[in-house]
Amino acid sequence: MNTIKILSGINWLLIGVYGACVIWALLQKANPANDAGGGEQEAALKGIGVFLLLALAGLNWLPHLWTKIVALLVVASLLLIIRYISTN
Repeated sequence: MNTIKILSGINWLLIGVYGACVIWALLQKANPANDAGGGEQEAALKGIGVFLLLALAGLNWLPHLWTKIVALLVVASLLLIIRYISTN
């Protein structure tokens, strides 16, 4: 039972960081340098970010250990992707 609480706490912390990144992205103005398709892709990526945030929260709310492990792996990989994109 202790393992589940520790994983849940780590997950909520990482989901909060990912949620802050999603909210920051949603508050950004659309880039006018994008071509006609670029603006639509930007909106789609923001929508996918919100969907993933909701899916991660849902996985973390479930009482099973495997869902918490899956949520931890997904949120960690998403944060690593965000870090890689922002530094390159």
